[in-house]
Amino acid sequence: MQRVPGSPGSKADSLGARPEVLALEGPALTASPPQEASGDSRPASSSSSRLSGRPPTASPAVDGSLLRQAAWGRMASGTLLEAGLARVLFYPTLLYTLFRGKMPGPGRRDWYHRIDRTVLLGALPLRSMTRRLVEDENVRGVITMNEEYETRFLCNSAKEWRKVGVEQLRLSTIDMTGIPTLANLRKGVQFALKYQSLGQSVYVHCKAGRSRSATMVAAYLIQVYSWSPEEAVGAITKIRSHIHIRPGQVEILKEFHKEITAGAAKNETQPTSQT
Repeated sequence: MQRVPGSPGSKADSLGARPEVLALEGPALTASPPQEASGDSRPASSSSSRLSGRPPTASPAVDGSLLRQAAWGRMASGTLLEAGLARVLFYPTLLYTLFRGKMPGPGRRDWYHRIDRTVLLGALPLRSMTRRLVEDENVRGVITMNEEYETRFLCNSAKEWRKVGVEQLRLSTIDMTGIPTLANLRKGVQFALKYQSLGQSVYVHCKAGRSRSATMVAAYLIQVYSWSPEEAVGAITKIRSHIHIRPGQVEILKEFHKEITAGAAKNETQPTSQT
Protein backbone atom coordinates (compact mmCIF):
# COMPACT_ATOMS: atom_id res chain seq x y z
CA MET A 1 0.00 0.00 0.00
CA GLN A 2 1.20 3.48 -0.83
CA ARG A 3 1.48 6.26 1.68
CA VAL A 4 2.43 9.91 1.84
CA PRO A 5 6.11 10.45 2.65
CA GLY A 6 6.50 11.21 6.33
CA SER A 7 3.22 9.57 7.29
CA PRO A 8 3.07 6.37 9.33
CA GLY A 9 2.53 3.12 7.52
CA SER A 10 -0.87 1.51 7.31
CA LYS A 11 -1.96 -2.04 6.66
CA ALA A 12 -4.47 -1.75 3.83
CA ASP A 13 -6.77 -4.69 3.69
CA SER A 14 -7.14 -6.24 0.28
CA LEU A 15 -10.80 -6.98 0.18
CA GLY A 16 -9.89 -6.46 -2.99
CA ALA A 17 -23.04 9.61 -3.92
CA ARG A 18 -30.00 12.95 -1.77
CA PRO A 19 -31.10 15.05 -4.57
CA GLU A 20 -33.16 18.06 -3.70
CA VAL A 21 -35.97 18.30 -6.17
CA LEU A 22 -36.79 21.91 -6.83
CA ALA A 23 -40.39 22.85 -6.10
CA LEU A 24 -42.05 24.29 -9.14
CA GLU A 25 -43.89 27.52 -8.64
CA GLY A 26 -46.83 28.44 -10.73
CA PRO A 27 -46.60 31.46 -13.04
CA ALA A 28 -46.98 34.78 -11.29
CA LEU A 29 -49.95 36.37 -13.05
CA THR A 30 -50.11 40.16 -12.85
CA ALA A 31 -53.28 42.19 -12.84
CA SER A 32 -53.90 44.28 -15.96
CA PRO A 33 -54.06 48.05 -15.49
CA PRO A 34 -57.59 49.50 -15.51
CA GLN A 35 -58.83 50.67 -18.92
CA GLU A 36 -60.11 54.21 -19.38
CA ALA A 37 -63.86 54.51 -19.81
CA SER A 38 -65.00 54.56 -23.45
CA GLY A 39 -68.06 53.82 -25.47
CA ASP A 40 -66.84 50.27 -26.05
CA SER A 41 -66.92 48.16 -22.90
CA ARG A 42 -64.56 45.53 -24.40
CA PRO A 43 -60.86 45.64 -23.35
CA ALA A 44 -58.68 47.63 -25.71
CA SER A 45 -56.25 44.74 -26.18
CA SER A 46 -59.06 42.45 -27.31
CA SER A 47 -60.35 45.03 -29.79
CA SER A 48 -56.93 45.72 -31.26
CA SER A 49 -56.24 41.99 -31.60
CA ARG A 50 -59.45 41.50 -33.52
CA LEU A 51 -58.72 44.45 -35.81
CA SER A 52 -55.15 43.35 -36.55
CA GLY A 53 -55.95 39.67 -36.84
CA ARG A 54 -53.10 38.79 -34.41
CA PRO A 55 -53.68 36.65 -31.29
CA PRO A 56 -53.20 38.42 -27.95
CA THR A 57 -49.67 38.04 -26.54
CA ALA A 58 -48.83 37.12 -22.95
CA SER A 59 -47.16 39.70 -20.73
CA PRO A 60 -43.34 39.52 -20.33
CA ALA A 61 -43.75 38.68 -16.64
CA VAL A 62 -45.85 35.62 -17.45
CA ASP A 63 -43.47 34.56 -20.25
CA GLY A 64 -40.45 34.81 -17.94
CA SER A 65 -42.16 32.82 -15.21
CA LEU A 66 -43.16 30.08 -17.66
CA LEU A 67 -39.59 29.85 -18.95
CA ARG A 68 -38.24 29.57 -15.42
CA GLN A 69 -40.82 26.91 -14.63
CA ALA A 70 -39.82 24.91 -17.70
CA ALA A 71 -36.12 25.18 -16.81
CA TRP A 72 -36.75 24.05 -13.24
CA GLY A 73 -38.82 21.17 -14.54
CA ARG A 74 -35.99 20.02 -16.80
CA MET A 75 -33.47 20.26 -13.93
CA ALA A 76 -35.71 18.29 -11.58
CA SER A 77 -36.39 15.63 -14.22
CA GLY A 78 -32.68 15.30 -14.97
CA THR A 79 -31.84 14.89 -11.28
CA LEU A 80 -34.53 12.24 -10.83
CA LEU A 81 -33.29 10.32 -13.87
CA GLU A 82 -29.72 10.39 -12.57
CA ALA A 83 -30.82 9.20 -9.13
CA GLY A 84 -32.90 6.39 -10.67
CA LEU A 85 -30.03 5.25 -12.89
CA ALA A 86 -27.67 5.24 -9.91
CA ARG A 87 -30.05 2.96 -7.99
CA VAL A 88 -30.42 0.54 -10.90
CA LEU A 89 -26.65 0.26 -11.39
CA PHE A 90 -25.63 0.27 -7.73
CA TYR A 91 -25.32 -3.47 -7.09
CA PRO A 92 -23.81 -4.38 -10.49
CA THR A 93 -21.11 -1.73 -10.06
CA LEU A 94 -20.55 -2.76 -6.43
CA LEU A 95 -20.00 -6.36 -7.55
CA TYR A 96 -17.45 -5.07 -10.05
CA THR A 97 -15.66 -3.20 -7.22
CA LEU A 98 -15.59 -6.40 -5.14
CA PHE A 99 -14.23 -8.35 -8.08
CA ARG A 100 -11.44 -5.82 -8.72
CA GLY A 101 -10.55 -5.94 -5.04
CA LYS A 102 -10.03 -9.70 -5.10
CA MET A 103 -8.50 -10.33 -8.51
CA PRO A 104 -4.78 -11.15 -8.59
CA GLY A 105 -2.15 -9.29 -10.55
CA PRO A 106 -1.85 -5.64 -11.63
CA GLY A 107 -5.61 -5.26 -12.14
CA ARG A 108 -6.28 -5.61 -8.41
CA ARG A 109 -7.50 -2.53 -6.53
CA ASP A 110 -6.93 -2.13 -2.79
CA TRP A 111 -10.13 -1.46 -0.88
CA TYR A 112 -8.73 1.64 0.79
CA HIS A 113 -5.54 3.72 1.04
CA ARG A 114 -4.11 6.01 3.68
CA ILE A 115 -3.67 9.50 2.21
CA ASP A 116 -1.96 11.16 5.18
CA ARG A 117 -1.76 10.80 8.96
CA THR A 118 -5.46 11.66 9.31
CA VAL A 119 -7.39 10.59 6.22
CA LEU A 120 -8.05 7.21 4.64
CA LEU A 121 -9.89 7.06 1.31
CA GLY A 122 -11.76 3.93 0.34
CA ALA A 123 -14.80 1.99 -0.77
CA LEU A 124 -17.75 1.03 1.43
CA PRO A 125 -16.60 0.20 5.00
CA LEU A 126 -18.24 -3.21 5.17
CA ARG A 127 -19.25 -4.46 8.61
CA SER A 128 -16.49 -7.07 8.48
CA MET A 129 -13.92 -4.26 8.34
CA THR A 130 -15.03 -2.51 11.53
CA ARG A 131 -12.47 -3.95 13.93
CA ARG A 132 -9.62 -3.46 11.48
CA LEU A 133 -10.48 0.18 10.88
CA VAL A 134 -10.91 0.98 14.56
CA GLU A 135 -8.01 -1.00 16.01
CA ASP A 136 -5.42 -0.99 13.23
CA GLU A 137 -6.13 2.35 11.58
CA ASN A 138 -7.27 4.35 14.63
CA VAL A 139 -10.44 5.46 12.81
CA ARG A 140 -12.72 7.52 15.02
CA GLY A 141 -14.65 9.37 12.32
CA VAL A 142 -16.34 8.24 9.11
CA ILE A 143 -17.44 10.56 6.30
CA THR A 144 -20.10 8.82 4.23
CA MET A 145 -20.74 10.35 0.80
CA ASN A 146 -23.40 7.73 -0.04
CA GLU A 147 -27.14 8.01 -0.04
CA GLU A 148 -28.82 6.00 2.71
CA TYR A 149 -29.94 3.09 0.51
CA GLU A 150 -26.31 2.36 -0.46
CA THR A 151 -25.21 1.58 3.10
CA ARG A 152 -28.44 0.22 4.59
CA PHE A 153 -27.60 -3.50 4.41
CA LEU A 154 -23.82 -3.64 4.08
CA CYS A 155 -22.40 -1.06 6.49
CA ASN A 156 -22.77 0.05 10.08
CA SER A 157 -25.53 2.51 10.87
CA ALA A 158 -24.65 5.70 12.75
CA LYS A 159 -25.82 3.98 15.94
CA GLU A 160 -23.63 0.94 15.29
CA TRP A 161 -20.62 3.18 14.62
CA ARG A 162 -21.22 4.99 17.92
CA LYS A 163 -21.13 1.69 19.81
CA VAL A 164 -17.51 1.20 18.72
CA GLY A 165 -16.55 4.82 19.42
CA VAL A 166 -16.81 6.16 15.86
CA GLU A 167 -18.75 9.25 14.74
CA GLN A 168 -20.37 9.17 11.31
CA LEU A 169 -21.03 12.22 9.13
CA ARG A 170 -23.29 11.53 6.15
CA LEU A 171 -23.08 13.99 3.24
CA SER A 172 -25.44 12.33 0.76
CA THR A 173 -24.42 12.68 -2.88
CA ILE A 174 -25.92 10.85 -5.88
CA ASP A 175 -23.79 7.97 -7.14
CA MET A 176 -22.02 8.19 -10.53
CA THR A 177 -23.06 11.72 -11.50
CA GLY A 178 -23.35 13.53 -8.16
CA ILE A 179 -21.28 16.58 -7.23
CA PRO A 180 -20.76 17.36 -3.53
CA THR A 181 -22.06 20.81 -2.64
CA LEU A 182 -19.72 23.55 -1.49
CA ALA A 183 -21.46 23.52 1.91
CA ASN A 184 -20.87 19.77 2.26
CA LEU A 185 -17.21 20.13 1.33
CA ARG A 186 -16.86 22.66 4.16
CA LYS A 187 -18.61 20.34 6.62
CA GLY A 188 -16.50 17.34 5.65
CA VAL A 189 -13.22 19.23 5.88
CA GLN A 190 -14.05 20.65 9.32
CA PHE A 191 -15.05 17.17 10.49
CA ALA A 192 -11.68 15.76 9.37
CA LEU A 193 -9.79 18.67 10.97
CA LYS A 194 -11.47 17.91 14.30
CA TYR A 195 -10.02 14.40 14.32
CA GLN A 196 -6.69 15.63 12.99
CA SER A 197 -6.38 17.80 16.10
CA LEU A 198 -7.02 14.70 18.24
CA GLY A 199 -4.39 12.63 16.45
CA GLN A 200 -7.05 10.23 15.17
CA SER A 201 -8.07 9.02 11.72
CA VAL A 202 -11.10 9.57 9.47
CA TYR A 203 -12.31 7.08 6.85
CA VAL A 204 -13.78 8.91 3.83
CA HIS A 205 -15.77 6.71 1.47
CA CYS A 206 -18.42 6.38 -1.18
CA LYS A 207 -19.23 3.14 -3.02
CA ALA A 208 -15.85 2.50 -4.67
CA GLY A 209 -13.72 5.31 -3.21
CA ARG A 210 -13.12 6.80 -6.64
CA SER A 211 -15.24 9.90 -7.24
CA ARG A 212 -17.48 11.41 -4.56
CA SER A 213 -15.18 10.56 -1.66
CA ALA A 214 -12.06 11.43 -3.67
CA THR A 215 -13.53 14.90 -4.25
CA MET A 216 -14.01 15.33 -0.51
CA VAL A 217 -10.45 14.21 0.22
CA ALA A 218 -9.14 16.62 -2.42
CA ALA A 219 -10.94 19.47 -0.62
CA TYR A 220 -9.31 18.38 2.64
CA LEU A 221 -5.86 18.47 1.02
CA ILE A 222 -6.56 21.91 -0.46
CA GLN A 223 -7.42 23.18 3.01
CA VAL A 224 -4.59 21.52 4.93
CA TYR A 225 -1.68 21.81 2.50
CA SER A 226 -2.71 24.96 0.57
CA TRP A 227 -2.61 22.99 -2.68
CA SER A 228 -4.40 23.81 -5.91
CA PRO A 229 -7.17 21.41 -7.04
CA GLU A 230 -4.78 19.96 -9.62
CA GLU A 231 -2.09 19.36 -6.99
CA ALA A 232 -4.58 17.75 -4.61
CA VAL A 233 -6.00 15.41 -7.26
CA GLY A 234 -2.50 14.56 -8.43
CA ALA A 235 -1.39 13.66 -4.89
CA ILE A 236 -4.37 11.33 -4.43
CA THR A 237 -3.80 9.72 -7.83
CA LYS A 238 -0.22 8.82 -6.88
CA ILE A 239 -1.58 6.84 -3.92
CA ARG A 240 -4.90 5.56 -5.25
CA SER A 241 -4.41 5.47 -9.00
CA HIS A 242 -7.95 4.46 -9.97
CA ILE A 243 -9.76 7.54 -8.66
CA HIS A 244 -11.96 9.34 -11.18
CA ILE A 245 -12.88 12.94 -10.37
CA ARG A 246 -15.28 14.23 -13.01
CA PRO A 247 -15.23 17.72 -14.60
CA GLY A 248 -18.15 18.98 -12.49
CA GLN A 249 -16.39 17.83 -9.34
CA VAL A 250 -13.19 19.59 -10.44
CA GLU A 251 -15.21 22.80 -10.85
CA ILE A 252 -16.59 22.61 -7.30
CA LEU A 253 -13.02 22.03 -6.05
CA LYS A 254 -11.97 25.18 -7.88
CA GLU A 255 -14.75 27.09 -6.12
CA PHE A 256 -13.62 25.65 -2.78
CA HIS A 257 -10.01 26.60 -3.52
CA LYS A 258 -11.04 30.14 -4.47
CA GLU A 259 -12.94 30.46 -1.19
CA ILE A 260 -9.98 29.17 0.85
CA THR A 261 -7.55 31.44 -0.98
CA ALA A 262 -9.77 34.49 -0.50
CA GLY A 263 -10.11 33.74 3.21
CA ALA A 264 -6.36 33.38 3.63
CA ALA A 265 -5.72 36.65 1.79
CA LYS A 266 -8.26 38.45 3.98
CA ASN A 267 -6.58 37.16 7.14
CA GLU A 268 -3.19 38.35 5.91
CA THR A 269 -4.44 41.88 5.26
CA GLN A 270 -6.09 42.27 8.67
CA PRO A 271 -3.89 44.35 11.03
CA THR A 272 -2.51 42.46 14.00
CA SER A 273 -3.35 43.80 17.44
CA GLN A 274 -0.54 45.54 19.31
CA THR A 275 0.14 44.39 22.86
